[in-house]
Amino acid sequence: MKYSYAGAQNESEIKQLLADCNLIYADIIPALIKHFLLGWDGPRLVAVVGLEIKNQGALLRSLAVDPGYRNRRIATGLVEKIEDYAKSLNVDTLYLLTMTAEAFFKKRGYRLTARDAAPAGIQGTTEFKNLCPASAACMVKHLAPD
Repeated sequence: MKYSYAGAQNESEIKQLLADCNLIYADIIPALIKHFLLGWDGPRLVAVVGLEIKNQGALLRSLAVDPGYRNRRIATGLVEKIEDYAKSLNVDTLYLLTMTAEAFFKKRGYRLTARDAAPAGIQGTTEFKNLCPASAACMVKHLAPD
């Protein structure tokens, strides 16, 4: 598995992988994907995770692994790498919304929080305001400095 950060040229591949994994992608634009980490098997995009950065916080979003590549700890590796990247950008807190991966994130140190406890910048993202239903679990993790 090789990893790279996304560029505008990866937009359609990212959207296709998210669609294949039944995740939302309506708000994905080139300006947003500069903080997306991609996992490649040769020329094939098989995994993605992104950050939407708002001050010292960020929305962790769009974690997806191609169904044929699951149960290989790829998602765990992506989350670890994106957390390290977030710290390198002086992000100290990550938020996320999930309908299906609450247990996965709990194992990685995320905890449930009230949706309205997220900072205004996070609440103002399109995913928070419009795309993820109110029934989605809101989770938070405070990143320990290195």
